[in-house]
Amino acid sequence: MKKNLRVTSLLFMIALVFNSCEKEQDLNVPQAVSKEVSQGTNSDVQESAKKEVSASAALAGGGAGARTITLQTNTLTCPGGLCTSYGVWSQGVYTVWFQMKFNSGFYWSRGGKCGYGILIGDQNTGGDPGWDGNGGSARFMWYCPNGSNTAKGSGAYLQPYVYYKDQPGQYGNDFGKKYYIQEGVTYNCQISVKLNTGSSTNGYVKYYVNGTEILNQTIRWVTNDAKRNVNAVSLHTFRGGSQNYWTAPVTSSIYYASASWDAQ
Repeated sequence: MKKNLRVTSLLFMIALVFNSCEKEQDLNVPQAVSKEVSQGTNSDVQESAKKEVSASAALAGGGAGARTITLQTNTLTCPGGLCTSYGVWSQGVYTVWFQMKFNSGFYWSRGGKCGYGILIGDQNTGGDPGWDGNGGSARFMWYCPNGSNTAKGSGAYLQPYVYYKDQPGQYGNDFGKKYYIQEGVTYNCQISVKLNTGSSTNGYVKYYVNGTEILNQTIRWVTNDAKRNVNAVSLHTFRGGSQNYWTAPVTSSIYYASASWDAQ
């Protein structure tokens, strides 16, 4: 009876944390603030609960309705668009699906972050590499090699943008993959991650656009057992890069028709 009460109590605590996390994080806040909120709110409950009820907690999923995000003129990173996240929990395989359209007249400039993504452990992004084995992330980026703040550019494409233990550089790895895109076209996107075990490279990351697999890579996300968890789904939409040529002289917008995410 005591064991049942303890498990029930833990499940109730987790439900409260998830509800609180989603309300607090579904704001236009910088990535660093989002990371701090997620870690500070969830860490104690997750560590105590995962041994007994991780299977139940891993079922937490969700979704989001349609929204349009406008990218402001001459701005970079989150203040020029939107950075938000939704608290989730899984220690295995996690997937996010969403529809994305760069609206007509979109000014590509050099590129930026876009779409829904998956955050792991310390949720490494923003030039904070996952080399310490405590966290990572899998997001999308659009890139236009000949675009700038004075040229709309052409030949834009989507690419993976992944932070993890063995990433080769300070910033996210694109693995040399790309999927060419156009304005005014809806793209069905998917990211799936499987967490590795111990110090093994037996996890994976997979990216799909319109049913085409653009990345299927074995990966070592983390080496710290305490950080071996998917704990948030992100929605990051902004220009950048940090140099001025990533900005744009006009506003542009990206439309997200729908999004969903869940453990598998």
